[in-house]
Amino acid sequence: MEKKQDFKLIDGQFNPSDARTILLTLINSKIQFHKLESFGITVRSSGDISMHEKRIRELSKVNEDIKKLLNYAVENNMKLKVNSTIQIELINE
Repeated sequence: MEKKQDFKLIDGQFNPSDARTILLTLINSKIQFHKLESFGITVRSSGDISMHEKRIRELSKVNEDIKKLLNYAVENNMKLKVNSTIQIELINE
């Protein structure tokens, strides 16, 4: 099996409403993941949650930036071409 693989997740043109659903669902899912991880660390111990908090802030900023872009597309009667590839690499610990 190859140690590094690319997977195309999103590839197409979307109206702003569909793009909003796809993109914000993905981002909100990641934010929720980090919130749950942070909560779990807090409940189990007093471990360091700073990485999760930082990532939540970064993703929240991305969320706001995408909303602005989507609003611009709506106001200007535009579609959005969205491409997203995820790269997964197998590593030995």
